Amino acid sequence: MTVHWISRLGPYSEARSGSGRSRRLWRHEAGFGIRPLPHRVLPETRLSLVTERHFAPNGDLLDERHWVFGPILTPRLYTPAAGTVLEGVFLAPEEALCCLGVRPDELTDAILPQTDFPALTLCPEPAGRSQDVLAIRAAALVRRTRGQIRASALARRAGVSERHLHRVMTGRLGIGPKALASQIRALSAVELADRHDSPDWAGIAYAAGYSDQAHLGRAIKALSGLSPAALHAERSVESEIFKTAAPVQDQSQAICPLAGA
Repeated sequence: MTVHWISRLGPYSEARSGSGRSRRLWRHEAGFGIRPLPHRVLPETRLSLVTERHFAPNGDLLDERHWVFGPILTPRLYTPAAGTVLEGVFLAPEEALCCLGVRPDELTDAILPQTDFPALTLCPEPAGRSQDVLAIRAAALVRRTRGQIRASALARRAGVSERHLHRVMTGRLGIGPKALASQIRALSAVELADRHDSPDWAGIAYAAGYSDQAHLGRAIKALSGLSPAALHAERSVESEIFKTAAPVQDQSQAICPLAGA
């Protein structure tokens, strides 16, 4: 399968393939000859299975480690050492129990070695309980609508009460439908702004489903701790520096998200 890495923000990129099967792969690479700016890691409900590699300037592999990155609740700055390559595969929060054996909220803001999860697998058995199926399908619908579906509408489509839906999703995902939708919608707005040098914030607010620009501003401030303009400026500077830098040599041949894979 041919995989193409599409730059999203400076040293950060995501994989695309003709089949669409690799859309959950990501990479963050710090080369040599340029000092990377701190990268602001935003809150994220998804988890990641990560391979961290360190390379010497001549391309020799120095070491390799395997991690589980839990959901991110608190924004933080990340500055990798030169020659560091992180490659990961996203896990949706509803996959945590099947793939790792723990609820995602048990790993909030955690970075743990994969050896802490002896049952780790990327090929879990499908969920059998009706409540698990409900949580998985509801979360998938929230993502497909980019967080623009209300919890009440989600509950109606599922044929259950909002309270029951919240209880089921929290039990499986560690997060309720409103909080999940809120984060996904805010991240969608940030990604829309990344495509423009001078974002039309009112237009982005409308496209992302916010009532007005002020509503969008409050959501992004809650997500990142910065105003929309300040966050966009920070991300733009980071991206521009890497646009003008020499491309980093692709040291890795393929993602190996699991230790020993």
